[in-house]
Amino acid sequence: MKASPPTSVEDLRRFVEQERGARGRDRMGERTLAVLVDMLARPGSAAVQSISELAAHNGVDASTLTRLGKRLGFDGFTPLQNLFRQHVSDTQPFYSGHVNELVTRKVKGGASALQQLAQSECQKVLAVASTLDQKTVDDAANMLIKARHVHVLALRGTYALSHFFGTFLSTMRDAVTVMGGPAFQLAEDLARIKRDDLLVAMTYRPYTREVVKAVDLAKSEGIPVLALTDAGSAIEVSGAAGTTIAVDQPYYFDSMLPHYFAAEAVLMAVVRKLGPKALEVTRRREAFVKAMGVEIK
Repeated sequence: MKASPPTSVEDLRRFVEQERGARGRDRMGERTLAVLVDMLARPGSAAVQSISELAAHNGVDASTLTRLGKRLGFDGFTPLQNLFRQHVSDTQPFYSGHVNELVTRKVKGGASALQQLAQSECQKVLAVASTLDQKTVDDAANMLIKARHVHVLALRGTYALSHFFGTFLSTMRDAVTVMGGPAFQLAEDLARIKRDDLLVAMTYRPYTREVVKAVDLAKSEGIPVLALTDAGSAIEVSGAAGTTIAVDQPYYFDSMLPHYFAAEAVLMAVVRKLGPKALEVTRRREAFVKAMGVEIK
């Protein structure tokens, strides 16, 4: 019978102690165990760094971390990292802890800090590109096309992503509203959403309470939801409730490119599916922009 996976960082620490005293073929390999020990020594980094960054720090392949997660009884690395994320959320100030990680991170090798940042960003975008499912992206695009009215909701640090998404979507189709602006009244905005509309909700760990509540209310009212969030999210939806585009990369004080890439992938799918209809809407918007003299060239 398969053993249950650990449920806390404390469980992981006990596991390490057991492995250090264990003998025989079932014992975890030294390099794999060393990675787990490093993660336990740096729980803040383990919670926020990507699998490729953690692997590079330990001098191993990313597949080693995937095997580590499976060796512990998880489906892969993500559920293991979620233990560290929960631990940090419960025991450490999230934002100051994350900024401290950036402050204390050392530049390695001959690359400059800017080069390392660029390499890290590219790796994260490629990682997301490899995990996005085309069918899920197409399902999301179909929801955005079919809806009578699309309402896009994100608050705090994620509001910029919602503005990007809603603004570009509105150049392809009519009836798009970006919620959560200055002096917003969320309850009144939610009350206007109908069952043949669509709520696009965005929040990443640590989740914004109002967005989570809004998704719960939408589901209770039978309003479909498109969630742009992380894996195992508090607003994850599936089946009749809607579709989730999951990006398993930390968002705050780290990187936003993978999340914008996922949003852009959905928008590009909408363009391809709408075809000439999208062009008609865009040209009409362009005519009004020109008539108003909005842009200076």
